[in-house]
Amino acid sequence: MKLSETPQSLRPSSPPDLLRVEDGYLLAGKGQFIDDLPSPLGLLHAAVVRSPIAHGTITSVDARVARALKGVRAVLLAEDVLAWSQPFVVSVKSPLKQYCLAIDRVRYVGEPIAVVVAESRAVAEDGAALVEVQLEPHPAVVDSKKALEEGAPLLHPEVGSNCIVDRSYLYGDVDGAFAGADLVLEEDYSYPRNSCTPMETGG
Repeated sequence: MKLSETPQSLRPSSPPDLLRVEDGYLLAGKGQFIDDLPSPLGLLHAAVVRSPIAHGTITSVDARVARALKGVRAVLLAEDVLAWSQPFVVSVKSPLKQYCLAIDRVRYVGEPIAVVVAESRAVAEDGAALVEVQLEPHPAVVDSKKALEEGAPLLHPEVGSNCIVDRSYLYGDVDGAFAGADLVLEEDYSYPRNSCTPMETGG
């Protein structure tokens, strides 16, 4: 059947003509974004000190030199986070306590350990480079199946296992459905980490 022979009610509808009003500003280089706005009075900048290793115990964090740098207003460490905040809300029932900074140990490369707050981005970054972090490396956990094996390094010792949550779902007569199926395919699937993160925000 040709499209011309298809009843009008079943034909795909054409998208409405949408009038774009922002093109002129953008094409002329006159578009304005949050970063184009003038900085508020007293604006401070932050630089994050991150873990260079995947797994290890934090043995010490020395921020004295960073705090003495001209223009540095504060250096936030784990003890500040513990005093001023609560752990993030987690959706599992395991006894996990995750904060915005690493507490006692790091569990991935790049995990925040300290934050330097200063009067400019350059000073904040210079201050971050002056924070001395001592770490005792532990074996890394890089494979989800090997992480479940006996003797694997534990990322959260208080849980007692690297299996944070184990959920099973069963609906209907599963055994009967398989028994009556003409063909059964069996496969293992690994589902990667995901996060609900917007691609672009507005302000």
